[in-house]
Amino acid sequence: MVRPMNDSNEIEDESYPEMIAAVDLGSNSFHLIVARVDEHGNFSMIDQMKEMVRLRGGLDANNNMDEAVAERALECLQRFGDRIRHLEPRAVRAAGTNTLRTMNSSAAFLRKANKALGHRIEIIPGHEEARLVYLGVSHTLSDDKGKQLVVDIGGGSTEFIIGEKFEPQQMESINIGSVSVTKRFFPDGDLGIEKWQNANTALRLELMPIQKAYSSNNWKRAIGSSGTIKATRNIIVELGLGNYGISMMALYELRDRMIAMQSIDKIEFPGLKEERAPVYAGGLAVLIALFESLKIDEMKVSDGALREGLLYDMLGRIQHEDVRDRSVQDLMKRFNIDMAHAARVKQTALHCFKQVRKDWNLPKKRRHTLGWSADLHELGLSITHDKHHLRGAYILEYADIPGFAKRRQQWLSVLVETHRKKLEAEAFEVLPDDERQNIIYLSVLLRLSVLLHRSRMDQEILPTVEGSLDSLHISCSKDIKDQALMEADLLQEKAWLNKIGFKLFF
Repeated sequence: MVRPMNDSNEIEDESYPEMIAAVDLGSNSFHLIVARVDEHGNFSMIDQMKEMVRLRGGLDANNNMDEAVAERALECLQRFGDRIRHLEPRAVRAAGTNTLRTMNSSAAFLRKANKALGHRIEIIPGHEEARLVYLGVSHTLSDDKGKQLVVDIGGGSTEFIIGEKFEPQQMESINIGSVSVTKRFFPDGDLGIEKWQNANTALRLELMPIQKAYSSNNWKRAIGSSGTIKATRNIIVELGLGNYGISMMALYELRDRMIAMQSIDKIEFPGLKEERAPVYAGGLAVLIALFESLKIDEMKVSDGALREGLLYDMLGRIQHEDVRDRSVQDLMKRFNIDMAHAARVKQTALHCFKQVRKDWNLPKKRRHTLGWSADLHELGLSITHDKHHLRGAYILEYADIPGFAKRRQQWLSVLVETHRKKLEAEAFEVLPDDERQNIIYLSVLLRLSVLLHRSRMDQEILPTVEGSLDSLHISCSKDIKDQALMEADLLQEKAWLNKIGFKLFF
């Protein structure tokens, strides 16, 4: 049986690790930051590494990755791994963004990338990327009162967030970035005015769906982060076009100077690193379009971004301030889930998990996944009773759930899909080999917990269970055993589990 790699995103130990690290696999560059944590949970940066990998540039028209670019990315991760491989899994978070969300066969690349880095890499959805960006930015700026717009232009996508203090309130991710826009509108390096006009028109159309919600009427200050925006601020300061922030007039001046340069290979600005120049035209085009669309007069610049957000989120989980718990509670309220019933199912499931965890070699942290799936197993009931497990699974697969990476959302989706009715092995085949068996075990525990509470009576059911590699023995109290319906249900469950090669004894 294949066992899963250590996972850094769920915390067992309540003490603070001495050092923590975050890895941001961006579409343009990869970043690593390492920080030391004090006894109060505050951290200070002690090391950082950055490499311009240009992962997005390796995608062809069909989203297949060029082998040479993939190899360059893996070599970078190997170097990062040499720096952080010794850190315990809970002390490292690594996030893949737009390009890894887009590329075909990303699972195959991730297997190699995980090995090179020595830690699990999560592909995060666009809304989760936006949330983490806001977390990083909001912790690195003064706490001005009022709402703020945060914008992060990456290589493949741009994130927009409106929030107040440390809480994001609206989030959006749009697939326009410095690398993708450069490839799309300046493919031959021509910086002629017509190219800029075509780019501006198309980008304004891309931004139109969010224009009203994110316009300047809805916030008091605008803040930008990451490569394109920080590079633009540096150029503006070096050229004497401004002191600290970014203005619309300064952006127009930079665009006019680039038009005069005629070609991408002739771009040269003080404050612009040589490695960023090949994709800067696309980033500037995005920045101009969003200034115009959202009516931004001036934008401040933050040194915080996704990677800092990963660190703050990691510390929050250690301190039991896990946004995922809040997200699950929000879903339960939104879909009117019977919370008392879900709590009873959850109690039984976690009681059983504790007994069989060592029998099945389950990581202790998987109890969180089992608990969330028990909370959400009736998510689809607000839509329909018939096949509600399928409706719930669909919602969990495609919803934007703050705090959850794509992999964990898939786990929850599979668990909710398989928590009742006929069971087929095909339902688990969407999972990678090293995760499948663990999720099957969790599914068995969830199914039995739901079955034991089928009467929906307000009663505590804490059976004795014992597991082996492909079986589970369950013993219930006499009053439970004497229920004829319960015995019939267990016999049916035994037959269903047998279809996936699992034996149930009772």
